[in-house]
Amino acid sequence: MELSNIVKLECCEVDLRAKTKTESLHEIAKLLKRSRELRNISENKVFEALAKREEMGSTGFSDGIAIPHCQLPDLNKFVISIAISKKGIDFSALDNKRSKIFVTIIGPEADRNTHLQLLATVSQVLKEKNLRRELLQVKTKINLYEEFLRHTTSEDRQEISKKGKEVLMLLFVNDPDIMQDITEVFIEYGIQNSIIFDTNNMENLLSTVPLFMGFFNFTSEKEAQSKVIMLKLAKDHINAVIKGLEDSFGDLETYSGISVIVLDIFFAKGI
Repeated sequence: MELSNIVKLECCEVDLRAKTKTESLHEIAKLLKRSRELRNISENKVFEALAKREEMGSTGFSDGIAIPHCQLPDLNKFVISIAISKKGIDFSALDNKRSKIFVTIIGPEADRNTHLQLLATVSQVLKEKNLRRELLQVKTKINLYEEFLRHTTSEDRQEISKKGKEVLMLLFVNDPDIMQDITEVFIEYGIQNSIIFDTNNMENLLSTVPLFMGFFNFTSEKEAQSKVIMLKLAKDHINAVIKGLEDSFGDLETYSGISVIVLDIFFAKGI
């Protein structure tokens, strides 16, 4: 099983805030819950499974590495998260040093063999000193995600951010004041090229039609305007970007400042 299929961008974090081992397991469980594969499993259930495994013996290794892991009966697919603690956490590591790099594996209870293979593979990858140094220096989630995968197999040494089928994402922004926040989310998830359109809402046009005069803009001096952001995105990264937006604005189902539509690209040619 290729790591590129189970390492989730939405489950990557470059600044783990936990100070203790228990806090870190809670934060990692919350991080894993961002994956769609765990949508029917509670965050607390993930935490309890990770904590129970730690009771059997610490998963903290040498050189600042920790590989927490567990198996759940209700899980159908494997998920891997990557998190960095800048100051390090006392994780009862073999060399008694603080753990800074956390690669967590969670998988189906019924597939023990694949779980063991993934543990061995991740452990082997993290033995590379250059990789550990680079992971500790990354600034964004997309850099953390890509840097790790570049050091796995030769097949994964491609432009990871472009892995998978591309889709067209449209963001309808009703509040221009949040554009800076959206830009910061894009940077975190490696979105560099997008097109922004300035638009007028329908009420601006209707307000000039004699039949509808007086029904619009009677309490506001500012015309109703919005922006549309259009970008191409790897299909595998849709959930990560939406989670990133919701980190900033809350549940998009209830937040009125922005809405998102994702369309399959039937045909595309050119750069």
